[in-house]
Amino acid sequence: MTTMTTMSSRTTTTTTSSDMSSSKSHTRRHQSSLRATNNHNSSSSSNTSKRRNRSHQKLKRSILIKAAITDNENDIVTRSNVNDSDGKKNKNKAIVVGAGVGGLGMASRLAFNGYKVTILEQNDSVGGRCRSEQFDSEFRFDTGPTLLLLPDRYREQFTAVGETFETYVSIERCDPAYRAHFGDHTTLDLLYDAEKMRKQLDDVEEGAGGAYLDWLGRARASLDYGVAAFIDKDANSVLDFVNPQRVVPLALRVNPVDLLLSQHRQMSSYFKDKRLRALFTYQNLYVGLSPYNAPGVFSLLAATELTDGVWYPMGGFKNVGNALQTLCDKFGVETRLNSKVTEICTQEDASVDEKFSSTGRKVTGVKLEDGTVLDADVVVANPDIPRVFDDLLESVPEAAAEASRQEQMDYSCSIIEFNWCLKTQIPDLLHHNVFLSGEYETGWNRPATPEDFAAPKQHNFYCCNPVYTDKSCAPDGCAALMIEFPVANIQEQIDICKKRGVPVPTEKEMVDAAREALFRRFREAGHGELSEIIEKEDVRTPAEWRDMYNIKNGAVFGLSHGLLQLAAFRPPTRTGIKSLDTPSVSGLHFVGASTRPGNGVPLVLMGVKVVAEAILKQHGSFKT
Repeated sequence: MTTMTTMSSRTTTTTTSSDMSSSKSHTRRHQSSLRATNNHNSSSSSNTSKRRNRSHQKLKRSILIKAAITDNENDIVTRSNVNDSDGKKNKNKAIVVGAGVGGLGMASRLAFNGYKVTILEQNDSVGGRCRSEQFDSEFRFDTGPTLLLLPDRYREQFTAVGETFETYVSIERCDPAYRAHFGDHTTLDLLYDAEKMRKQLDDVEEGAGGAYLDWLGRARASLDYGVAAFIDKDANSVLDFVNPQRVVPLALRVNPVDLLLSQHRQMSSYFKDKRLRALFTYQNLYVGLSPYNAPGVFSLLAATELTDGVWYPMGGFKNVGNALQTLCDKFGVETRLNSKVTEICTQEDASVDEKFSSTGRKVTGVKLEDGTVLDADVVVANPDIPRVFDDLLESVPEAAAEASRQEQMDYSCSIIEFNWCLKTQIPDLLHHNVFLSGEYETGWNRPATPEDFAAPKQHNFYCCNPVYTDKSCAPDGCAALMIEFPVANIQEQIDICKKRGVPVPTEKEMVDAAREALFRRFREAGHGELSEIIEKEDVRTPAEWRDMYNIKNGAVFGLSHGLLQLAAFRPPTRTGIKSLDTPSVSGLHFVGASTRPGNGVPLVLMGVKVVAEAILKQHGSFKT
């Protein structure tokens, strides 16, 4: 067995036949954009001049700036895409910092609306955590997102720019959705067929099937009306929580108390068997919470999986990132790789509307690591928002206090991720598997030292076995197994060790202990000696998550999602109380897991939609 526990740089090397040509095109474009920036700018200027001359001839008059007109439906201002006679720059330059899902989604939307968009990505590939990797093997692993939930939100991202999601990505529904492996080594599957699911649950606990149907209906209502009230609309202040237009439709269908109490308490009112409570709350793994501190509203996560389904992009999640990049290419976005931004530049401007700038400042562009300064009127930051205030806003005096405030916020767990090339397949694993501890409360504690993994302790972790759905991820008869093992984030680990009076362990010590705990759990569950069938291993650690993707504390799911870090309370905080709110800069906007509405690809894409609409409303559309 080959073990690689620290790898500072990795690159995806696989492409399916369907995307080979577009991948080659991407490579040429990326290389060209890095070599010929000056030529691009010169060409762009020349083309702009030609378009302006044609426009003058066609209209038979000199147009300096068209009058702003307002779209009656969404109040978006439409402006001309020409320079004025004094040579003032266009007001449609936008820079997107980071080529994660949020950055790519935003870039294509702005470019579609006439903006000249440049993406600046510090790594050598796009997609952020949304990627598939091979690690110099014949096996393919999705090392970030592995579940495609709420597929309509992916589709909306494409239809917003006149495209169709299925043209770019083929998805298959995973059926059953999941298999839960309990601490007593029994299993239950999450089934889409309501009657089969009801019968399965009644076999575990009398009456549990009817309770399930009741819970599912309420959880679905939480999803439908909660999304409409608090996700599709951006937060403006704490008054959103008492706004009748937002709250009443939800309150008429769901008991508000159920949404606010802990999810554990909510599920206890439906099921007596602890395994069933665990079955419908393990989704908290994906938002860095536990059933004991997650509000009941997070039941919508399970409702999403059971009603909309759990889907998989055939060929791996890299195809989602590639598709988003292809949209950017189509609409003329310039993507610069290996381009680390060290500062978002701002300046004072007495003319800015305080509605958009509590600091009296506006963005002017960004500075790169090599000292290059690029001008822009709009900057969209895709890195983890706490890192933006830590590292990128030196010119904003209020940023330091906001960084300190965010330092005190709650952060999600980190992950030790194991990617195992298996010589054989494990028959009892579905595509998606969750292993749940028999110690239902302490099993959610995040390991911080090697002792926390010791026998007989059991832990909660997620196991992805994509060969069940997509045979292309591994050679015949083999499997590409990925394990996400939640552990304390970097700062949390330091705090726990200080409290216990023990030294902070090395990452190798943590990895070795986690690996042994996984081998033990698989043996106990009857899956054999896993160590004997591992051909090759790759491991990703909390420090690597932090460094590769600009994630504060290596907290892979961003800021935690407790009640006081949702909606108006989630950065950029907008409570309506100035002393509590995030300082704002005109032209600076945020997308990603740690901003609103929260973590996960579909939520990030929902956030992109809301922020894009806000940008168009403030800065206008330049679409011709």
